[in-house]
Amino acid sequence: MKQKALILFFLVLFLSCSDNNEKLLPNSSGNINNISVVSSDEIWEGKVGEVIRENFGRPIYGLPQIEPVFNLSHIPSKIFTGFATKSRTILKIDISEIEGVFNFKNTYASPQRIIQVTGATPEQIITIINKNINSIYSTLYFNEIQEKQRRIAKNLNQTQAIKKNTGLTLRFPSVYRVAKADSNFVWIRRDIETGSVNLFVSKYKNKDKRSVVKIRDSISKHHIPGPIENTYMSTDLIYTPNSQQINIGGKQILETRGLWEIQGQFMAGPFLNYQFKSDTKKEEYIMLDGFVYSPGSSKREYVFELEAIMRSLKN
Repeated sequence: MKQKALILFFLVLFLSCSDNNEKLLPNSSGNINNISVVSSDEIWEGKVGEVIRENFGRPIYGLPQIEPVFNLSHIPSKIFTGFATKSRTILKIDISEIEGVFNFKNTYASPQRIIQVTGATPEQIITIINKNINSIYSTLYFNEIQEKQRRIAKNLNQTQAIKKNTGLTLRFPSVYRVAKADSNFVWIRRDIETGSVNLFVSKYKNKDKRSVVKIRDSISKHHIPGPIENTYMSTDLIYTPNSQQINIGGKQILETRGLWEIQGQFMAGPFLNYQFKSDTKKEEYIMLDGFVYSPGSSKREYVFELEAIMRSLKN
């Protein structure tokens, strides 16, 4: 009963920290896609820790090298005080008679998200995690998307090229520049030390119901030239592109992840593609395609930045 009372006390403490107190909270700390896992050493080193690492540290599909969805760092429960509580994204695991998954916002710092999973035994905690994995994963993932969009909003590019040529609005950082703007097509890019991060937006007709890959390659051939004459970006079909339906602001979108290449050249990288029907014209479609060229370096954060930009789309 004493332990149960303590857990209830902490739950009430978490819930009492409302958004009205956010201005009084210190700033949180933590890079994008980094999760602090707070638990006892026994939990982290045992089966529960294995389940957490398998689910939240799994590889991202569509990257040329293995990179995890999240970086996980363990904070032992006994030292979860002071600066450690300022972590921006926390997954907290506790042995408790109270069972469940609890979601808290801005408890110790701002912005902050805490997911707490409690159960009477490690086995019960594993069952709870497995039962709720989709909702826990989505909460953490889209928390990171929102944080990336919040950071992007601090210094937005003010160009109207995308709106003028495609009718869409995208929120992207000022470090991007317009590489090409044409009727129904805009290509923006930012140069990085190891290459470039790119995004194009294109409007087109698709009466013959061509596949995403064929349309993507057709647009790339026309608008995205390679380093020498008669070369262009195309989809690498050896690594099978993966597609799924997603929803952004009520809009049904076909999302495709895969790899691109320039044949005959040592150039390749990951891409993220959105295709959806136009709201204004019959048989008109819109394609957003983000692609990264950064040989020899991690690409997760670049693709994630592109996703945050693409998810800001508005007609």
